[in-house]
Amino acid sequence: MGNRVLEIVVFLMSHIKDHQGQLENLEDVSSYLKSNGFTDNEISSAYSWVLDQIQSDSQFVLEDGQSNISTRILTEQERRHFSSDAIGYLLQLRYLGLISDGLMEVILERATLMGSTAIDLEQLKIIIGALLFREPDFLEAGKQQVYLLPDDEGLVN
Repeated sequence: MGNRVLEIVVFLMSHIKDHQGQLENLEDVSSYLKSNGFTDNEISSAYSWVLDQIQSDSQFVLEDGQSNISTRILTEQERRHFSSDAIGYLLQLRYLGLISDGLMEVILERATLMGSTAIDLEQLKIIIGALLFREPDFLEAGKQQVYLLPDDEGLVN
């Protein structure tokens, strides 16, 4: 679906959280989003996704980010895989209930597999968007096993 739809979903979830679980004033929200450059198609896609999650009783949308379950703390090694903006965004999505503990672990795993450079905010949005919206090509690529074997000189091939 794309990063722009993800931005709208995050906005809607923040709106829902601010209004005690209610998605109110849809016309005002839509007008605000349009005035910020989002298209009708993007807004409609985001609304549809959020409403589908609510109707399916999904843990993504309705799970309280402030539950009694322990909070996942990123290790120093995990934090090195993300820019500070990306970490803040990841924590915001967790607080809003858009990502579950399990999905957070999948995101951390994907980040680890992407290499030694820190993932910036735009890269993180691509990963999260693909996982949340279940984009088939991205999910299939994530299922492939990768085996890194050192050669005789200790280099990984």
